[in-house]
Amino acid sequence: MKRLLLGILFLFAMGTYAQNIRYGVKTGINFSTLQGDDFDNASGRYGFAAGFFAQIPLGETLKFQPEILYSGQGIKPNSLPGSVYAERAELDYLQLPLLLSFNVGKVYFQLGPQVGLGIWNSYNAYTYKNYDISGLAGIGYQILDGLSLEARYSMGFLDVVNGPAEGKNSYFAVMAAYRL
Repeated sequence: MKRLLLGILFLFAMGTYAQNIRYGVKTGINFSTLQGDDFDNASGRYGFAAGFFAQIPLGETLKFQPEILYSGQGIKPNSLPGSVYAERAELDYLQLPLLLSFNVGKVYFQLGPQVGLGIWNSYNAYTYKNYDISGLAGIGYQILDGLSLEARYSMGFLDVVNGPAEGKNSYFAVMAAYRL
């Protein structure tokens, strides 16, 4: 009975905040790499990122922020003799971050999981898995009402390489977001 009452109270509280759902767009640049011993000689790759988000208030300072983003990731090889990996890898993902955002004045902190669905990868010696699961942490600053800049870091939890090598996605992104 207590659970039922708590559930009903939660739904009423969510209904109050749901009226204030805001939507927005964001774009930016990633610097990504594959983490793992087999990719120590590889350099990171710059890629484009863009997408949409929603902000669902959960209280005065806490928001749930689901997003859908395109993200260009991958690596560039360093031409060293005996390198395990000698080809450029371009890995494009459709990412679905599910973030909690905590506001302190104009500064906000974000944390949550992210699922990546591989939508394209360049031809090379290794085959890449078409999914990834990662953790995401970020910080942002609201410049104007609706306009903000943010920096975020994502660390992959899964090996995304099929074959003898092992590598996990990792990227740092700087993005501009506009909330409608």
